[in-house]
Amino acid sequence: MRFSTSLLCASGALAASSGDVEARQSCAKLHVFGAREWNVPQGFGSEQPLIEAIQAAYPGATSEAIVYPASPRGDNYPSSVTAGIKAVVDQVTAYAAKCPDSAVVMVGYSEGSQIVDDAFCGGPDGNSMAETAAPIPTEVGERVKALIFMGDPRNIPGLPYNIGSSTGGGFAQRPADFVCPVYADRIRSYCDAEDPYCSNGNNVRHHEQYVMIYGEHALAFVREKVGSL
Repeated sequence: MRFSTSLLCASGALAASSGDVEARQSCAKLHVFGAREWNVPQGFGSEQPLIEAIQAAYPGATSEAIVYPASPRGDNYPSSVTAGIKAVVDQVTAYAAKCPDSAVVMVGYSEGSQIVDDAFCGGPDGNSMAETAAPIPTEVGERVKALIFMGDPRNIPGLPYNIGSSTGGGFAQRPADFVCPVYADRIRSYCDAEDPYCSNGNNVRHHEQYVMIYGEHALAFVREKVGSL
């Protein structure tokens, strides 16, 4: 911070600094963002038990749901994804500005994974996103320690961060040679062959079970990446 020789300016600077300190003191050491799957009410949806487990592992950690339409597949789906990408960028950027010393974890489920994936790994993504570059600012992304994708429609087989039995791609799959440019070592993406949305299976119910199947694995990865706070 720059100091002025003017008493009035110095007084104003000190007041702003005091307010900034108070805001930071209200920040948790870890903040978890969750982006729910489609067609469920605003909140965390199927990922809620995982988010609660992360918070239990880091007492005092806070959480926040990404606010977006989460429309089911159909005519409104592309615009829902577009709105979701913007919501991820806006909410995470706002939190990083308020709490620059806090660590952040991202959890996305189904369409929620797609919007987090696009926000951090870039596009294009059909009619939802034309740009190639990831819209999340680099200085904001530096605060993010781990990204968990469950049932991600952008899934393609063979990615270094994939976990599960899937050998097919999702309905919004990325190009075959794609790897997330910046955050690959911070991602775990869970998808099984039975899943009709992140893979080419036909068991819709399986798509709803990733926290039950892989929740402990995801929590262990988050603890590895976040470390002790």
